[in-house]
Amino acid sequence: MKPDEKYITITDNLDKIKEFISEMIFTPRLNAHKWARITNQTPNLKIGYPAQHLASLITGMQGTATGARGNDIIDGSEVKSCSKIDQSDKCKNCKHNVLRIDEICPHCGSKEIKRNNDSKWLIPIRSEDELRMLKDETPRIIFIVTDYPDFETDNYKLIRIRAFEVWIKSQRCKNFVTLMENYYNYLYLAHISQNPNKTPAPKNLFPDNYPFFMCNPIKTFECIIKENSTDKPDITIPVYIKPHEDRTNLPSETMPINLLNKDELLLLDNKGIDISKLEYIDEETRKLLTLRDTDKSTKIIGNKKHK
Repeated sequence: MKPDEKYITITDNLDKIKEFISEMIFTPRLNAHKWARITNQTPNLKIGYPAQHLASLITGMQGTATGARGNDIIDGSEVKSCSKIDQSDKCKNCKHNVLRIDEICPHCGSKEIKRNNDSKWLIPIRSEDELRMLKDETPRIIFIVTDYPDFETDNYKLIRIRAFEVWIKSQRCKNFVTLMENYYNYLYLAHISQNPNKTPAPKNLFPDNYPFFMCNPIKTFECIIKENSTDKPDITIPVYIKPHEDRTNLPSETMPINLLNKDELLLLDNKGIDISKLEYIDEETRKLLTLRDTDKSTKIIGNKKHK
């Protein structure tokens, strides 16, 4: 879990990151909001390619100038991104779509608006060769997510950008490989066998949910953007793991205990874990838990199609 130093060529990273976020993420978003009020089109700017730039600045490694057709990072790392910023919302009263920048529904005036927060990372695996390349040739996947840390309180003026690393060949991250193998062997192939002319949806991996935490992701970057409706954002970076730093002994993200279901809580209790005093589940304790969707998929689909 140590980055290959021969590929680290970008320096002065923190200053470059702040400048990039201001120029390539923040300012374009402000302009999109201005035009959205005129056109009533979504101001949601896709973060795919900006995320690749950001990943290069975080890791200190350049890309390969191949867009979506080659390695995202020169060491072979893949970059996956999702944005929960400026999603399209829906009025609970009249059911019309509502922009995130609207405080009331422009169609009926209702304040009852369902704010969406469901963006996810998409991981397509469409062949045995793609699965093999992921397992054997990809050192890590860098997951980048942009969201509102205060979403639950309807505060959309504070934006957060986080980056996590999952190292494919590390035993710590073996659950990620299991998820990908399970998706391909039990879901993708089962779908193809029943619908050969229709491409199945990619594997969905949601930030901050149970399967993702079970992959033991290591947070290497976090940025908070305040006053994001002005032309002078306050950008702070409370978390930044330097490009050369060995990730082997860095702790993975702790998982909120409220993500566990009753059976999982009972399991920990039976193992002597005092769950009444826990708010988060660390990596060591997560070893006692299992992957939910893997168990479900192999039972429901795998036994029917791939014995």
